[in-house]
Amino acid sequence: MRRYSQRQQTHVLSELNVTPLLDLAFVLLIIFMITTPLIDNRIDVNLPSNGSASIPLQKPSLIREITVDQNGTIFFSGTRVNLQELEIGLANLKEREKDPVVSLRADRNLRYQNLVDVLGVIRDSGIKLGLATQQDSR
Repeated sequence: MRRYSQRQQTHVLSELNVTPLLDLAFVLLIIFMITTPLIDNRIDVNLPSNGSASIPLQKPSLIREITVDQNGTIFFSGTRVNLQELEIGLANLKEREKDPVVSLRADRNLRYQNLVDVLGVIRDSGIKLGLATQQDSR
């Protein structure tokens, strides 16, 4: 009969355990999937209030956004533009899409003339317009 030694033999671990690494990767993936839709990168404006709830007529992904902050700075789809660039952008949008729609988000403290200038450019482009408001919290 053969006797075995009581001493432990040292051997090299040739396999790497990746289970904890995969667990960490999946947890991070789930965290990013949950938090990404919650991030809102809109320009911060104080919208005027409206007593009635509005019903969107088109999918929000098809509506382009024009935002005018209280200083009169114009943003078209998140990019800062002036009136001439807005006019060119709207003309390009009208050429690319069949029936484009823009939503105007203007700050309630905006000078009236700045709003009229933007409305004039939109009217001249012939694109459908929707005005964004916030619902009253009554």
